[in-house]
Parts: sequence; structure tokens; C-alpha cells
Amino acid sequence: MSIVEKINKKYLGTLDHPLATMLIANTGNGIEALFEITPKFFTWDFW
Repeated sequence: MSIVEKINKKYLGTLDHPLATMLIANTGNGIEALFEITPKFFTWDFW
């Protein structure tokens, strides 16, 4: 399973979703790139 499929499965819950199939096809063809950003820390302090 490719990283694109893993990310789609994680966030969309299925690989049968139209967005998932489009992303898998476009990344396979080199049209799109998919990134998952994981922050090292998170804060709610906006002041």
C-alpha cells in the first residue's frame, strides 16, 4: 500500500471515495503531490 493510499484511508476512511481515487490516479501519473504535515507541538495561545 502506497503512502497516498494510507493517507486516504486514514482521513477518508475508504479508498472507494471519489476524491481518494482521483488523488491516487493523479499522484501515480505525476500530476499531484500529497503531503501530510505532523506538527512537533501545538498551542492554543493566540494572545
